[in-house]
Amino acid sequence: MAAKKIILIFPFNLLSHYLRCLVLADTYNKAEYSIYFLSSVSYDRFVLQHGYQTFSCQQFDVKYVMECSKKFDFSWLNKPTLDSIMLAQVAVIKQLNADLVIGDVAPTLKIAAQITGIQYVSLLNGYMTRYYALNRKISRTHFIYHLLSGLPPAMVAWLTNFGENISFKKIQQPFNSLRLKYRLLPLPNYLYEIEGNINLICDLPKLFPQKNLPSSFQFIGPLIYQYHEENSSWLAEIPSNKKVICISLGSTGDWTKLGFLNDSYYSKYTIVATGDTDKVLSATHIVSRDFVNLAQLLKRSGLMICHGGNGTIYHGIFNQVYMLCLSSHFEQEWNIDALERIGYGKSADKFTEQDWKIEIEAGMMKYVSRFF
Repeated sequence: MAAKKIILIFPFNLLSHYLRCLVLADTYNKAEYSIYFLSSVSYDRFVLQHGYQTFSCQQFDVKYVMECSKKFDFSWLNKPTLDSIMLAQVAVIKQLNADLVIGDVAPTLKIAAQITGIQYVSLLNGYMTRYYALNRKISRTHFIYHLLSGLPPAMVAWLTNFGENISFKKIQQPFNSLRLKYRLLPLPNYLYEIEGNINLICDLPKLFPQKNLPSSFQFIGPLIYQYHEENSSWLAEIPSNKKVICISLGSTGDWTKLGFLNDSYYSKYTIVATGDTDKVLSATHIVSRDFVNLAQLLKRSGLMICHGGNGTIYHGIFNQVYMLCLSSHFEQEWNIDALERIGYGKSADKFTEQDWKIEIEAGMMKYVSRFF
């Protein structure tokens, strides 16, 4: 019998990335492959539940990265950090004699794969390819956003693309320094660096269209994780005469922004808060759960308040539930822009409490068609 091939999976240390990598891993034939996941204190339990082993390897400090991202600060992608993480990846690839690596926001993995001479599969969101057919809009929280307001849309798009090209080249500089150090060819910008030998776009072209995709890229659609609840009887206890609001802010959302939902005004709804570990929402009309089967909950819901994460928005789309979105960083804003374009949701980043009352009521009444 032939030996199993070894696959190492390097997700970024956020729940959404681990979950979609688990969905992908489950598609491989276990008789042919042994699959290992990068160990995470927070998410190893999900990996072990699926029967996969873990390996230890240096990775980015997720809390620091997310704080930097909110400020559009990419100094976390500096040469010493990149070099250290890349060498750790090279070491584990050699130690486990890997045949293939899969990365989901693993910036140094392409260099590690090239040094070790193995294939690299990259999971990408549609807005993070160099073939994206639409514009990546400037974030509403970026200082330039207000400077561009009032200009003609065509000029805004041109200026945004111009600035973006400069930024992607600047972000690539420490990677090219590493490439020079290890005698690898430099790359034009960061979008090239995050490409693998094979690139799997975890989106639908309806939301994130591409142009002139080469054969090394393919749409595989959203990798939606279905959390298995051993006991979901609590759902049956939700009063049938009250509308349900589902809240899912992922692992990056700021629950304090929703504290107003504790007000008795919202007692006419049943609000199910999933992932509110600090119990910011604690009124009697609120049901708090650490994790839920989101698809099952959305079948009972008239509206979802979410952070605009990739996996979450597709849960809303497939279950025909309108979404009001509080983004945590600029990539989620791109998801929300796509929702607004197709009529599935709206950004709530600038809502006042009065706006929330109006938009929740209106969102409950929206009919979301099924066109996928």
